[in-house]
Amino acid sequence: MSSLTVDVIVVNYNTRERTIECLSSVLDQRIPGLSVILVDNGSSDGSAGAIAAAHPSVTIVDIGENIGFARGVNRGVAASVADYILLLNPDASVFPGSLEALVAFAEAHPENGVYGGRTVGEDGSLDPSSCWGAPTLWSLTSFATGLSTLFKRSPLFDPESLGAWQRDTVREVPVITGCLMLARRRDWDAVGGMDERFFLYGEDAEFSARARSQGLRPVIVPEAVIRHDVGGSTGSTGRKMAMVMAGKVTYLRLVWPALPALWGVLLLQAGAGVRAALEAVSRSRRRTWRDTWTHRRAWRRGYPAAERTLFGREPATVPRPLRVQAEPAFRTEAANPYNGTLYRALQRRGARVSDLSYWRLLIEPTDVVHLHWPDLSFLSGSRRAIHVARLVLFYGALRIVRPRGTVLVWTVHNVTSHEERSSAPIRRAAERLLLRNVDGIIGLTEQGVEAAREAYPGLHEVPAAVTPHGHYRDDYGFGVPREQARAALGLPQDGPVVATVGQIRAYKNIPHLIRVFRSLPTDAVLLIAGSASPAELEAEIREAAGEDPRIVLRLRFLPDDELAATLAAADLVVLPYSRIQNSGSAILAASADRPVLVPDLGAMRELRAQLGDRWVRLYDGELDAADLHDAVAWATRDDRPAAVDLSALDWDAIASQTLTAYRDFRSRSRRAASPVKTRVPAARARS
Repeated sequence: MSSLTVDVIVVNYNTRERTIECLSSVLDQRIPGLSVILVDNGSSDGSAGAIAAAHPSVTIVDIGENIGFARGVNRGVAASVADYILLLNPDASVFPGSLEALVAFAEAHPENGVYGGRTVGEDGSLDPSSCWGAPTLWSLTSFATGLSTLFKRSPLFDPESLGAWQRDTVREVPVITGCLMLARRRDWDAVGGMDERFFLYGEDAEFSARARSQGLRPVIVPEAVIRHDVGGSTGSTGRKMAMVMAGKVTYLRLVWPALPALWGVLLLQAGAGVRAALEAVSRSRRRTWRDTWTHRRAWRRGYPAAERTLFGREPATVPRPLRVQAEPAFRTEAANPYNGTLYRALQRRGARVSDLSYWRLLIEPTDVVHLHWPDLSFLSGSRRAIHVARLVLFYGALRIVRPRGTVLVWTVHNVTSHEERSSAPIRRAAERLLLRNVDGIIGLTEQGVEAAREAYPGLHEVPAAVTPHGHYRDDYGFGVPREQARAALGLPQDGPVVATVGQIRAYKNIPHLIRVFRSLPTDAVLLIAGSASPAELEAEIREAAGEDPRIVLRLRFLPDDELAATLAAADLVVLPYSRIQNSGSAILAASADRPVLVPDLGAMRELRAQLGDRWVRLYDGELDAADLHDAVAWATRDDRPAAVDLSALDWDAIASQTLTAYRDFRSRSRRAASPVKTRVPAARARS
């Protein structure tokens, strides 16, 4: 596993000896980078003390009460800082080599995101419970009529069992169960962890459904094998089946639309009734289904209500997660990690976030639709008919879902678009639709909110909040030494390097920067890195650079490692933009601990106040030779701290402010028919 770290999360409840055996099967293998976090759900059998004595290296989270599996898992994950999260049941034992195989597969196939293995019984025979097919109306109809039992493991009548497949080949599956489930921490946060409305059973199926909705593809790795003693902490079979049914009902109500979910619950009850009747007619000593049928009033409502009858306790108060569809959320993070990092931070605070889908907007309850760059979302591409269709579909769907309380939020990154897209009439129509429908705006700075309201007077009546642009320190490998970076890029080891990085567009004024640099009698190197568009701009840049040996052009898309190396090699990053509101490139440079020179425009003064004048330098008017000369001298002084203090751009704080803004916008919405009644003032909100 090399330098990777894995935290194994085990949730224990009154299975002391079996849990100690489980932990021994993991720890005795002495796998580098692997640690164990044991969550004890208020066991009465002395589990916490016995486990601490048997395995002192285990981190124990003692809850003090039985909070269930989903909540227990989330408490364990909250105590973890590893690269990977591995869920393991306390009634499981891990075969040697299995965990290494699971992690190696995950590293080789990051697109899958969620990974399971093969489970066997004590005699080595297959236990199919490591994975399942997802419920469908057909599979539940087969259950209701008894066909799934009569034709067990039939691909037609028992599709959730996945047929006779022995879990002995790599295969993508709908559901990975929590007895053995591996996920990269980043993916875990993006999916949002286990839904705490579940108490026991069903939470892993719902987690898998959310993972699939975000483009992940859960997969079985047959080389990862555990022995699994199913149901070690759930008592009698009738009680266990009632909990399983409560989990299934909860899954249907959370994942399926309302009418199919209602029909699915009725089919589950019918199936339980058929099996209870068969037990009675056959005078079976087993009472599994008769007990399940007797307790149907408890489980047919699902969790958390089922906790009252099944466990004799009041359901935990779990706030309903805020449901957000963002455009974009995660789909663009290969080009810019900003959105993905923001929404993973929101997920850590319990929100459910997905990329915007017009269809999903119609069929799934959604609290907030969050737009970032509307012109890119609706007006990209050259076909104007598609632009019109996108606008009609989006705003039509938004109008339909307004009565559910859905609100529209716009983060105003730029007051005006950097590029004119589509035709002027379509652009005007898109602007009118946005301004008529938006319920709240978010600015990255106070000045950004003021500029937006000045540009669009209609926004004076719209609530606003300020949430900063977060840093990029955790998104790139910025640890490359300067000497190594310069060698990799073919740059001289001595002398200053001035760089500008990112997508190159006309407003970024790069030809002017080149001309100013060439006027300086300096031994510095100017590095221009990033793809230039359109082609005429690239030609202008090459002409401006001429044959000057001090200018290095890398006019192409930069992969993450090369972007990090470019910043590591630089002494100063210059962004000579002719217009600017906010700058992700400036924050990117600061995240790499590189000083930056920017124009005194837009919100750059606020950025200097956030990061300090040792890291952000402003110039007035158009960049000239004196500005650049003085900035190089400023950047190469040796009195600068080793790292930028980025606490003002912390993503977790930004996520908290964003959620507060969402709640405020929902409470103040003038359009939604059912706005929330609780008023929560937005952080740094503006009326």
